[in-house]
Amino acid sequence: MSQHNEKEREADKVGVEPPRRNRGRILVIDDEEDVTFFLKEALEQSGGFEVVTFNDPLVALSSFNDNNKPSAYDLILLDIKMPNMDGFELYQELQKRIDAAGAASDSTDSRGDQAKNGKKTKICFMTAYEVYFEALKELFPDSYPSMCFIKKPSSAEDLIKRISKEL
Repeated sequence: MSQHNEKEREADKVGVEPPRRNRGRILVIDDEEDVTFFLKEALEQSGGFEVVTFNDPLVALSSFNDNNKPSAYDLILLDIKMPNMDGFELYQELQKRIDAAGAASDSTDSRGDQAKNGKKTKICFMTAYEVYFEALKELFPDSYPSMCFIKKPSSAEDLIKRISKEL
């Protein structure tokens, strides 16, 4: 493993911002390491995206601070079925932080990510289980129609097309 790749992996673990890429910045949170590895490789190598991954939703949530906010990402991919905190709960916590960051950047922050591009961070759910679609409709009836779902497994090509469409 090269020293550069090692530094990127360390940066991913602590939420430090790696160098920017052209197509967008994506956060992936999935408890399965092989899934996050595949998604990172596919989205960076074939899609040209910058990707940060976490395998623990609580660690991902705690990584957000003054230098790393949910609004720093163009898209967040959330697995639904995870230990400690499921994707629905994580979505609600992220949404609170995104909304708070948007309100703060509207009023005082001249460098606010959302204020700069006028767009809100898009959140997509990933799942292999059909039943979660119905549960999501019940939990978030007002926002369900605009929500993004990505079925697992997906080919790298299909995933990149879908994410590009969402962005």
